[in-house]
Amino acid sequence: MQVTFIHTADNHLGYEQYGLKERFNDFARAFLGIIDDAIARHANFVVIAGDLFNKRAIDALTLIQAEEALQRLKAAGIPAIAIEGNHDRSYYRDGISWLQFLSWQGLLQLLDPVWQNGRLGITPWSGETMKGAYVDPVVAPNGARLRVYGLPWYGASTARVMENFAAALAERRAEEDTEGVAYRVLLLHTGVEGIVPQMHGLPTRAQFEPLRGLVDYIALGHVHKSYVIDNWLFNPGSTETWGAEESAWERGYFVTRVNTDVAEGEPKQVAEHIINPRRPFVRMNFQMDGLPDPTAVYEHFERFCAMEARKHGMSSDREPPGGAPVVDITLTGVLSFAGEALEASRLEEIAKSRFRALTARVRNSTRDTDYDPLEGEDDADGQDRSSRGELELHIFEELLGRDARYQEHMRRWAQTLAEVKTLALDGEEPAAIAQRLREARAALLG
Repeated sequence: MQVTFIHTADNHLGYEQYGLKERFNDFARAFLGIIDDAIARHANFVVIAGDLFNKRAIDALTLIQAEEALQRLKAAGIPAIAIEGNHDRSYYRDGISWLQFLSWQGLLQLLDPVWQNGRLGITPWSGETMKGAYVDPVVAPNGARLRVYGLPWYGASTARVMENFAAALAERRAEEDTEGVAYRVLLLHTGVEGIVPQMHGLPTRAQFEPLRGLVDYIALGHVHKSYVIDNWLFNPGSTETWGAEESAWERGYFVTRVNTDVAEGEPKQVAEHIINPRRPFVRMNFQMDGLPDPTAVYEHFERFCAMEARKHGMSSDREPPGGAPVVDITLTGVLSFAGEALEASRLEEIAKSRFRALTARVRNSTRDTDYDPLEGEDDADGQDRSSRGELELHIFEELLGRDARYQEHMRRWAQTLAEVKTLALDGEEPAAIAQRLREARAALLG
């Protein structure tokens, strides 16, 4: 049996990043491009490993974007199989998510296993109930089947659910072999601990091991950075740049070719990572040390932007390759004058003009003086706390230690607070900061 499928995740349709309608359209263009590629390649099916939408409550235009893409797949006879991620999973009180609505419209098969008496049921997806743990999108003439299972977002319970699923699947293995299941794909909206250091509470590499030998390809989502582990765990990354801090990460989607007729011990799949076209992001720092007044800043900043624009192949006299970029510049160093005298809007206009940018964002992380009253201060143990970051963690830990709820994981709570503070100072979107807090709370409180 030879099969080709597309694996995508974290498409985040409906995200009007920085309040720009053009960024809203960028996320749709990226997803439509993948769908069109799937059709051009005559793929057997497409899997969406969570976060098709950026939020649970979407507007009509976002729904139209999703329906148009999925209608193209349906017209081409290519099934779409999906799971819900943390961004598009419905609130309990809502009862139904927009992915469930698309499933009822016959535009995708949304996998969501049924739980009975605390046990996960591995039952086939039903077109009547729109529930079930798996579908068989490919059945060869000789009866060989490719099976796709799906587990939606479970947050802090993910590792426990994976263990439960592995036990249930092991019990069914002989039965599935009799059914002719020759290849197994598992959709999971989760990441692997340690891939992105600031993301905590994800399953460890070892916690995936109970699934070894039970599934051939684990299709992940959630982490916006692409990675592959052991030709077994595959994460494509988001299809557009969801946050400026992610701009340097490789991302895209997988075109996976399966051949179940290979010799024993040979890999059954080859997954090609495709970096899809997306709007360029330019992120850099501008050093402010030694500039005596705002006029000097504007002059140096103009030259800096002109030089960086040329370096990135962008300049004010021609259209940048890949479209107008998003420019993100952080001001660093020590100011020699009062910060209130500096016009951030003027700096943003300079950057926008020099880069021919869609938008330019300037973040001020300068200090008014190079004098730090805490520099060189020692704690009770004689340890040097001149590191501002370590001092900050120390202060957070002392504050958290006054509340019994936080004492067990006091250091990790402190690290989360420091991370959230940094995100806020960097001008990160409030929704992203709130999501990070929710993830940390789920991981630490269980």
